[in-house]
Amino acid sequence: MCKIIVQKINVTAEMIDNQFYRLVRGNNMKKVLKTLFLAAISAGTLSSAAMAESAGQAGAYLKMGVGARALGMGSAFTALADDSTAAFWNPAGLARLKKAEGSFMHADLSMDREYNFFNYAHPLKSKDGKDNGVVALSHIRFGVDGIPETRLATNDPTQTLPATNPDGTYTAGKSVYIFSYFDDSEKATFGSYARKLADHWYGGINLKYLSQDLFTSSADSFGFDLGFLYEANEKTTLGLSVRDIGESLEWDTASGHSDSVPTTLQVGVAHKASEKLTLAADINKVKDMDAKLFAGAEWWVQDYAALRLGANDGDLTLGASFKLDTWRFDYSYADETLGDAHRISASKQF
Repeated sequence: MCKIIVQKINVTAEMIDNQFYRLVRGNNMKKVLKTLFLAAISAGTLSSAAMAESAGQAGAYLKMGVGARALGMGSAFTALADDSTAAFWNPAGLARLKKAEGSFMHADLSMDREYNFFNYAHPLKSKDGKDNGVVALSHIRFGVDGIPETRLATNDPTQTLPATNPDGTYTAGKSVYIFSYFDDSEKATFGSYARKLADHWYGGINLKYLSQDLFTSSADSFGFDLGFLYEANEKTTLGLSVRDIGESLEWDTASGHSDSVPTTLQVGVAHKASEKLTLAADINKVKDMDAKLFAGAEWWVQDYAALRLGANDGDLTLGASFKLDTWRFDYSYADETLGDAHRISASKQF
């Protein structure tokens, strides 16, 4: 099964790469721009077949985003994608990295949820010193730990119903007994490769492995992401990413049930309004959901300090950064449906 999935990924990536080269090398830039434009229109106009929030879908944590910098800008990062977190938002952005970089994020969210992310991106050089693409390895862990396994108290002489105590006895006045604790753990590990395709054009791909452990059951899946980035001029870039392609979590239960992870299409534009101010906007379309608009601004007050403001589908986001030598420390705040979310991340160049 794994070999078949990997073969499909390789064939798909090769077809896209070859087609992209034919368009660019043939100086048919208008066709390429038209393709990106139509993708953006599609993302904004496709109707929704269901009104459920992404929180009710498989792999919902994959829609939450990584890096306090991007999240402080309302998740409008598809076209900006200029640090190692680009591996998540748009792997094509990795190709513009000149130095190796690592990132880490931790967040304690409402309802005892915990979210962690870390990755490392490394530029490759050929023997003659020329850029030969960028590789990255990333890992996300989302979950709730210490969920109690409870059973109702019974005084059943037939000994066929759950008992109050682990030894099978009944204690008067106790209605529920905690038998054990378990975790709901969801993980995503993915390797990335990105390179410059032609003048002003960059492409990238992620190969992903997803897994989930819940009580005594588990599920896993393979999948991939694709990303493209175009530098329209010195100040403006356009980005396109398609995430969670072909992912379906197959459970090891008797029923063999599987949960499909919906694909996400995101297109964006980033514009450097001045040396210190960058503006960005994205359209995000998750399968079977309405399109969402993300927008954000990043203002470097000083060379070592920045402030951010954004809107994630109408929800306010704020952020700040502080640079110290090769380190950058980021903070973001988001007004979310399930409560205020505070995230802290750090990155370091090597």
